[in-house]
This record gives sequence, C-alpha cells and structure tokens, in this order.
Amino acid sequence: MRAQIGDRLIVERPRDDLPAREGVVLRVQGEDGAPPYWVRWLDEGREALVYPGPDARIAPAVPRQARAEDYRPYRGRTTKRMTVDITVSEEHENGSVRTLATAEMSSGTWANLRGRGEARKHPDDVDIPEIGDELAVSRALSDLATRLRQAAADDIVDHTGTPWQST
Repeated sequence: MRAQIGDRLIVERPRDDLPAREGVVLRVQGEDGAPPYWVRWLDEGREALVYPGPDARIAPAVPRQARAEDYRPYRGRTTKRMTVDITVSEEHENGSVRTLATAEMSSGTWANLRGRGEARKHPDDVDIPEIGDELAVSRALSDLATRLRQAAADDIVDHTGTPWQST
C-alpha cells in the first residue's frame, strides 16, 4: 500500500449496513509512501496515526502517472488474480433464522465453481446477525475449497493417469 498527502484512506466495515470509514492522508510516516499515515477522519474530524489493515485501501486524490517499474514483471514469477463473490441471505421462520451463503469463483478457469454454507439461529438464541453471516460464509468458503481441491485432483488424474495424493 502506497499513499501520498491528500489521498483518501478508505476502511471497509465488517457489515454491509455500516458505511466505509474515510479519511484524508495528512502525513506519510513510512518511506516511499508506505504506512503508517496521519489521517483526518471525515466522519468526526479527528486525526490519528493509522496502520492500515487488509480491509483498507487508498484512493488517490489525483490519478498517478504510470511508471515503467510498475509494469516490470518479477523475474521467474507470474501473478494471477482470482475473485470470489460471496452472497449472503437470510430466511426468517417462526423466530428462527437461517443464513445462507454462496462463495463463487468468478474468473478464469474456475468460473462458476461454487461453494455453499448455512447457519441456523435457534429461536432462543440472542439475535446477532454477524454470527450467522460469519458461520455461513466460512462454511461456503470451506465447501468452495473442497470443490477446488477436487477439481485439482481430477486434473491430476486427467493429465497423469494417477490419483492425487495429499501431501
């Protein structure tokens, strides 16, 4: 992550019903735009030293010039980007809540590979929606991982004629 003075630091919230938190970078403490950053939060006007986590991103104040080194490939390394779309829904019935999640690969060779997960809230349990979301999503991702591993095992058999051995 690299920032410049005036860029916006955007921190996504763990729940969809909460807006992302946004602040303006006032000072860059790290070398060459690296964290930490002094940020003024737009929602409350306070300033804070921020070490951004994986839920944060930088939105440049002004589009940056592309530099040749930004496109130079690493020697001997290829980078692939894969995207997983996660959808969560809830069904309410007689005081019980059932949370359903789907995790779907949406790019490349694995497009449309899909995992599913479910969580149920008993009518006597305290209603904390994040718990159902977390359980259902984790189960969907686990199911997706199992299906992806099976796709790899099938490919190994198809290309080598020998069954896949877990290592």
